[in-house]
Amino acid sequence: MPKPYLWHPAAVHFPIALLLAGLAAALASSRGKGKSCLADAASWLLWLGTASAWAAAGLGLLAAKTAPHVPPAWRTLAEHRHLAFWTVALFTALSLWRIFWRERRPRLFLLAWLCASAVLLSTAFHGGELVFSYNMGTEASAE
Repeated sequence: MPKPYLWHPAAVHFPIALLLAGLAAALASSRGKGKSCLADAASWLLWLGTASAWAAAGLGLLAAKTAPHVPPAWRTLAEHRHLAFWTVALFTALSLWRIFWRERRPRLFLLAWLCASAVLLSTAFHGGELVFSYNMGTEASAE
């Protein structure tokens, strides 16, 4: 069985891909009439991406407790964790908005999704910095 902290990097790609693909579908569906299949796809991608973001965040908390620690990376790790909480909270709010107020303020909804995606990408960049700049969670950090 793999080390517990290795599950987080395996899971983080799902919310990134699902939520950004959902944004693309939502933007495409907003550009014309009769694109309800794209709007439905955007909704499902948002909901699945949000669920996978929760899973990735939970696995990230596990990784923070079980991965070999690299003291110079602690500040970046704290920023990554903080951004991850914001990412999950924002996409959870967007998912609830989509469920309960689907037709209300569609342009504001897309703007909110764009902003949440910027937070998502910032979270991902901080995670990449942990791995590629500090070797956190790699064999090099275990030595």
